[in-house]
Amino acid sequence: MTDIFVKLRFLLPTLPRAEKAVAKYIINTPESVRSVTLNILANETKSSEASIIRLSRRLGFDGFTSLKQALMFALVDQNPIVTQEILPDDSISSIMAKLINDTNQILRDTRALVNKDYDRALDALLTARSSHFFGMGDAFAVAQLAHMKFSRLGIGGSAHSDVMLQCVTAASLSPGDVAFGISFSGASSTTVQAIRLAKEAGATTICITQMNKSPLMKYADISLFTATADLTVGKDIISRRVADQAIIDALYLAVLAKTEETSAPSIRKTQKAIDHNML
Repeated sequence: MTDIFVKLRFLLPTLPRAEKAVAKYIINTPESVRSVTLNILANETKSSEASIIRLSRRLGFDGFTSLKQALMFALVDQNPIVTQEILPDDSISSIMAKLINDTNQILRDTRALVNKDYDRALDALLTARSSHFFGMGDAFAVAQLAHMKFSRLGIGGSAHSDVMLQCVTAASLSPGDVAFGISFSGASSTTVQAIRLAKEAGATTICITQMNKSPLMKYADISLFTATADLTVGKDIISRRVADQAIIDALYLAVLAKTEETSAPSIRKTQKAIDHNML
């Protein structure tokens, strides 16, 4: 039930002014919201009753009363997010514990943002002629691993680190192909360019991003979101790629489960090749 806070924080940057004021009020003073009326909340936030109802429905509730009920449960269940800085005196055991806690929080919050676009992404992959993964920097590591996984299912595709190869590949796609863009900010110019080219070529485009409004989403037919807090020294957001990878793994396992009979020969063949190479 703590999902309500995750969704509010996620939606906050893109909400209209009046709804944003209500969302901030709920995030900052959730206890007080439980006892206020619709009229009082509208006055407190200098918004309107209509804006509060619109926000409630945007969050998946049928009205303000349902929102308040969910908020009551959320306050009971809520485990506050604690920024766990890595300190000079921390032992490696302590650092490991902090990293695992942060990673678990990110995965739980990412799960709260799962929506119907996951079904659309799965359908696209199940019918894909090929699947191509685009990402720069540490996002490329996720793209490369994703390509390896889906290749084992017998689905052709690519994951190139070279910028020119990414552009050439994206521009060469056609209907029936799937293009994945992976970018935390959704503003990586190379990834945005690749997904734009893929969309113009007729491919189905999917993005994995943390931002609810970004240049990458402009060219994505399907958007999948991660919920990530920057808790690391140097702003590396160490755990953010864990959420990306969880999304890729969920889609991979779903495709594998639904195509087990047809993909089994390819899995056995590639595993045999791997085992032989390891001798």
